[in-house]
Amino acid sequence: MNKVKKIMSLMFLIVLAFNSCIKSATYSMNDQWELLPDIIETLSIDTVTNHENWRSTEVPGSWHRLHPDLLDYQGVVWYRTSFKLKTLPRGKRILLKFGAVDYMATVFVNGEQAGEHEGGYTPFELDITGLVKEENNEIYVRVMDPTDDESGTDGISYWHIPHGKQNWYVQNSGIWQDVKIAVKPELYIESARVTAGINGNFDVQITVKNHMNTETSVRGSVTVKDPDGKIVFAEPVSPDLKKPAFSIQGRVENPRLWDIGRPNLYEIHIRLDEDSFMDHFGFRELKVHEGLFYLNGEPFYMMAALDQDFYPETVYETPSEAYLREQMLKAQTLGLNTLRCHIKVPDPRYLKVADELGILVWYELPNWDVFHEDVKERARKTFDAMLDRDWNHPSLVIIGLINESWGIDLSKPEQRAWLKEEFEYAKSEATGRLIVDNSACWGNFHLKTDINDYHTYWAIPDNHAQFRETVRDIAQRPSWLFSPHGDAEETGQEVLMISEFGNWGLPKLPAKKPFWFNRPFLDDWITLPEGVLERFEDYGYGRLFKDYDDLAETSQLAQVTALKWQIEEIRLHPEIQGYVITELTDINWESNGLLDMWRNYKKGYKILSQVQQPDMVIPRLDRYAFWEDETLQVSLTVSHYSRKDLQDIRLIVEENESYIGKIDLTLDSPGVYDAGIISVPAGRTSTPRRRRIDIKLLSEEGEILSSNFMEFMVFPRLREKEEKNLTDVLVTSSLDSIALDMLRSGKHVIVLLNQQSDLPRDFPYRLTSREADWYDGNWATNVNWVNNQTGPFYSINSPKTLGFEAYQAIPQAVLSGVPPEHFKDVLAGMFVGWMHLNSATVIQLKAGNGILILCTLNIGMENQLDPYCQTLLSAMKKYIRGDRCHPEIEWNLME
Repeated sequence: MNKVKKIMSLMFLIVLAFNSCIKSATYSMNDQWELLPDIIETLSIDTVTNHENWRSTEVPGSWHRLHPDLLDYQGVVWYRTSFKLKTLPRGKRILLKFGAVDYMATVFVNGEQAGEHEGGYTPFELDITGLVKEENNEIYVRVMDPTDDESGTDGISYWHIPHGKQNWYVQNSGIWQDVKIAVKPELYIESARVTAGINGNFDVQITVKNHMNTETSVRGSVTVKDPDGKIVFAEPVSPDLKKPAFSIQGRVENPRLWDIGRPNLYEIHIRLDEDSFMDHFGFRELKVHEGLFYLNGEPFYMMAALDQDFYPETVYETPSEAYLREQMLKAQTLGLNTLRCHIKVPDPRYLKVADELGILVWYELPNWDVFHEDVKERARKTFDAMLDRDWNHPSLVIIGLINESWGIDLSKPEQRAWLKEEFEYAKSEATGRLIVDNSACWGNFHLKTDINDYHTYWAIPDNHAQFRETVRDIAQRPSWLFSPHGDAEETGQEVLMISEFGNWGLPKLPAKKPFWFNRPFLDDWITLPEGVLERFEDYGYGRLFKDYDDLAETSQLAQVTALKWQIEEIRLHPEIQGYVITELTDINWESNGLLDMWRNYKKGYKILSQVQQPDMVIPRLDRYAFWEDETLQVSLTVSHYSRKDLQDIRLIVEENESYIGKIDLTLDSPGVYDAGIISVPAGRTSTPRRRRIDIKLLSEEGEILSSNFMEFMVFPRLREKEEKNLTDVLVTSSLDSIALDMLRSGKHVIVLLNQQSDLPRDFPYRLTSREADWYDGNWATNVNWVNNQTGPFYSINSPKTLGFEAYQAIPQAVLSGVPPEHFKDVLAGMFVGWMHLNSATVIQLKAGNGILILCTLNIGMENQLDPYCQTLLSAMKKYIRGDRCHPEIEWNLME
């Protein structure tokens, strides 16, 4: 009964609105829909109406999200709703408008087919004037999202349709954006594209739908209001109704430009006979010139994050405009000026909020899986529909066509030719936007593009040398960034960018685990979150961390430390004009967000806010571990891309607000400047200690223009006499017969293992190279942890994870196969992703009558001059012969 009342209430509202409608009006049709899965695909409009298994559903909403039994269902689903007209509005057109239906929609009104639409991301409308009637009207929508196999559904394969990363996280199907009914006059404005130059000139292309006599004369007007609501342009129009479109040109004197953090939005109002249209636009220009970005004529450095545009509760659907606003404000707080909405056409509200906040958007065609003749048409139609919908948004500055060659085989000349053709088409159509042909990574390349970008993922600090080498290579414009087949059209003027890099930082978890918690990525169990709390307990991480949340925050700090170093490294190179961090938020199992899935800041986020600024001071050391009597040579670089005048500025170097040194500077123009070197004495210390040096860039008046910091460790010199007393401990690189005999005799042995080391056949653990799958941590990040509550790591004041001070010690191999109950004797270890591949890097055992420590950290002869490595080895020797080393695991040596 309550359901009936609710339906009648909705009908009554529509009746009143229709009866009182004079010109144009729009009504939401989001409420009171029902859904019916057609699993065997036998239903038609003639048979579906009387089916008994209809169920209530939400519109907008993906059936995967709303109905647990349909979480992984692909195929056909029917929708239906109804509305009531007391009288038919005369002289009006009735339009049924869909924001987006994924994937194929066939729409019926009162049993007659009103039309169909293919494409899961873009809007469409149907004129149903001739199909509606007085009193009750029924709408049925057959939605088909094809199955993920070669045959697909209705002759369409999922492999050949634009779908983006739905198959990475969770699918999206059904009526997932708003449904509306619009009442329009016989002549109405369909769209208006405003193209505005920063000189104040603008052009408006107006498309109309005309059901009137084409000989009829109509009048209208075009009005432009500035951000304060003041009319700055007004002109009458009298279009030729024989043509479907007309244009008008105008000029605004001294326009207020739309810019980063300065979202000056103008309103355009168009009146034509009984219809009217309003939208916002901005005077904005982003262009590329000689390898540099220029935003509104000024040099611009892009600081961006990848945004998958998935959400914890609504998944693929935008929760609300307020939600988006809060998220983008946090992005700006983090210092970002651009979001790369990744292979998805976002909800229109996404661009609206970006317009209003002054943040740039780079978005991309959703990818398909396998290239096909049908793909060509689908890609072109999707691109055109994206432009039609989003033309007036000043925030939209870059459009990507392909990501990492997904859905295209670049070894085939005909597919490369197609991509070049699409680039040329996109450039000709997307006036005022930059185009990326293929956002490249290792194994693929560019053909013709505005932005020469590249993706690279490395575990930091473990593989920071490889990251540094990659960035240096990119800065030199290597030939492998473009096609090796002789068909590349590189100009050498494209902007260089590192457009994907990142590291994981595990999130804190809500009390109720989300639906994706037991869903790995493509059956790769390394990405499976489920069981993480149990693994925390089983492997004894409670010895080191208060709880899982404490461990998560530690991994987040390691993530921020890595990103800070990577951003600094990129900005050392003036040839590279921007970067894109992977990613803005966590998405399901993928935990490399700057925010977690629930849009909470991660631990240490203020560090990123500090360094992600147009002007950045970059300190660099050749290493981060020093002996107490050394002098550090800190090189200082300034990356300057703000519009501030940096004349007569100075760099101040301090520790705990105590002055260390300064450098006076004048920076004439945007760019990267070598500011010089500051000498910093390591100072005396009796125990290993961590030091932090702060660097500030000050104006002549003392205003802080930019600030940064660096951390390093200082170690006391090892005392020769003490070291001689430790010679009774055997330190060796092999667990050979000599070592075994010493253990049997009651001696203590430390074995420093490497990738090539051999272990006895009966040894309970395996030595695993980090070149093995997943162990490198380059994609699903590893955490190198140590037990700093006791033992050698306690005595050297080590943090809980290995930082840059320990870089030389980073292991190239681990001991795998260590059962959870043995982890009580693991002094240092590693896990990957969601606490998988739990391995030991330092483990203690009883062996024979002695004690054995196995260590895969590189603290042997190859690093005999490194302060961290040698101090740790000394501490390990003291520990194994001391009274605190009491391993519980016993390895029974064979005679």
